[in-house]
Amino acid sequence: MNIEYEYSFEVPSLAPFIEYCQDNNYTLTSQSEQKRTIYRDKNRTFMARITENDCNGVITKQLDFKEDKLVAGQIVGERKETQPLEFSDDAAVLSILDFLSVTVDNTLIRKRQVYQKGDVKFELDEYSSPRHTFVVGIEGEKFAVDKVYSEVKDFPKLN
Repeated sequence: MNIEYEYSFEVPSLAPFIEYCQDNNYTLTSQSEQKRTIYRDKNRTFMARITENDCNGVITKQLDFKEDKLVAGQIVGERKETQPLEFSDDAAVLSILDFLSVTVDNTLIRKRQVYQKGDVKFELDEYSSPRHTFVVGIEGEKFAVDKVYSEVKDFPKLN
């Protein structure tokens, strides 16, 4: 089980964050198109996520689980999450989700770029569904992430 520490916020453009990563020696570790279906339990204590990644025509599927305790408008959070499980047997995964009594909540379609340097990872997302928007996620070890966020916190954001 991991504890994820992450800032996540909507922005008008990913360009200043891409430039920041490039200027500060972050490595582009992946680019993919993703379809993520989110399942929630009735009490909204956790979510299950099936993510289909298309990386240069190679499609993989992953299942993971995450605490569901963020408050709307909150940009920083700390939540437990599982390691992703790669799978090819859709029926088995759907059976597990049915057993857990979770139901589909929504589906997200996005293009994701991930930049990494040390203990900090930038996840730069362009969503096309459910609406067109840009979201920046900065995650990793608390001290390192807080330091990086202090450097980019004045970049344009949507409120």
